[in-house]
Parts: sequence; structure tokens; C-alpha cells
Amino acid sequence: MALYAIGDLQGCLNPFEALLERIGFRKGRDRLWLAGDLVNRGPDSLGVLRSVYALRGEVQVVLGNHDLYCLARAAGVLEAKDGDTLSPLLAAPDGPELFDWLRRQPFLHEDGSAGWCMVHAGLHPDWDLELARRHAESLSAPLRGPGWREFLAMLWGGPAPARWEDCGSEEERQRFRAGVFTRTRLVTADGRFHWPAKPPQESSSYQPWHALYLARHPGVRVVCGHWAAQGLVRQERLLALDSGCVWGKQLSAARLDSGAALAPVWQQACPQAAAMKDEG
Repeated sequence: MALYAIGDLQGCLNPFEALLERIGFRKGRDRLWLAGDLVNRGPDSLGVLRSVYALRGEVQVVLGNHDLYCLARAAGVLEAKDGDTLSPLLAAPDGPELFDWLRRQPFLHEDGSAGWCMVHAGLHPDWDLELARRHAESLSAPLRGPGWREFLAMLWGGPAPARWEDCGSEEERQRFRAGVFTRTRLVTADGRFHWPAKPPQESSSYQPWHALYLARHPGVRVVCGHWAAQGLVRQERLLALDSGCVWGKQLSAARLDSGAALAPVWQQACPQAAAMKDEG
């Protein structure tokens, strides 16, 4: 049995299927981690979600920002944004079943035997894994519950504060948690996050979240996605696997149980044109 991880699919079914073939993934034998953003912007979000759902016994998913956006669209709390390619998925007869499964996926996954954890975007540099686990569960619980539509409406009802200490209500704390797990790229040493995709002008004080996190938590190894502009990062304790598939670049897979200091990586070309000019 092998354990593989793959970065952001974003509706790119053909590269996903080709990459599974290249790595020799076999249903019933191997395990697969997907680092979030399964859907949106690519050409076949419905096909991707159906494919992943069919593999659900072998697949572990964490939720990304585009997955949350998809659920908010399904819940009727958001209108379509530029670059939205979700219409076939939202109209599909099996859509409700797929959305019900998707909203029950976690924001953080840990596997002690594999020695890795997985998030979509990042972790707060001040949160050890136990604290991160509690924050992730606080975010997951209402999304799994009967009031999930109202919860998503609340998440989009206001901005996320830049620092945990600036959160003055449970609603702001939930928006902050969602930001950390699904939107993180840059953060300062004192825990101030920059949520937009483009770097701030005052970028000298901001660092990649993983540079701070891995320095403060030396026992942790992290798989993540989300940061297409950064590209593939392959380190002994970090696998950042969003290599820009939906932007016409590559889809990346890594084997987590190889025993090698650097996990083996495979990449599949994704020639389709970008759906938007700016990466996100």
C-alpha cells in the first residue's frame, strides 16, 4: 500500500486521471490525500467531485477556499464571481449528495503513522498541532451540522481580522480560523496575516507562513496547497503541492511513505488555458 498526496485540482479532471495513472494508484490498495480546492475555475468540477467521491474509501480531503465558496454557492448565500465554473455541478442531480459529503470533510488532517499533517493553505505559527486541531474542529462542527447554510452566510458576512487577538466575537474568530486554514500565504512574526493573493506593499515584515511555522514546531511535517504563485516546494518537512494546474502549469503528486528524506514527486502537464489572469 502506498500513500500519495496531490495538490489543488480545481476542476481539472483529465490531468487528475492521468496523474493517478502515472503514479500507479490502485483503488482498494493505495491511499490518497488531496490538499483542497477540488473544484472551480477548471473545466470539469462535476467530474472531479464525482471521481473523488467514488474513491472516498481511499481518499482523505481537506477543505480549501474554493471548496467553501462552492458550498456557499450551493447554499444560495453567494452569487457567482468572475471565473466561476460551477454551474454544471450546481445543476447536477447528484449535487446535493456530493455537497453533503464535501461539507463533512475536515480542515486539518493528521496521520501519526505517516508522520505528516495536511491543510489546504497554512497554519498559524503560534498554534501547535493540538491547538490547531481544536481550531479546525471548531470550524468543522457547524459546517457538518444542520445550520451549515447559515454558518456559511456568516463566514461571508464580514472580513476576517488580521490577528487572532483582534477577534472580538465568535463570528470573527470563525472567519479568522477559515482564513488561516484556507487562505494563508503571508504572516508576520507577531501573527498578523495578509489574506489577499497579492503581497502587501509593506512586504518586508511578512514571511511565508511555513518559514515561521516549521521553525517554531520542529517536529511537524506539512502537506499543503493553495499558493500557485509560489509553485511546488519540496522540502524534508514541507510539501507545498499547488503547482498551478488550472493556470496551465502542472499537477503535482508526492509519495509520503517512501522513507526518503525528500518525498518522490511526479508532475502532470495541464495545458488548458487559465480561467482568470490572477492566480488565487
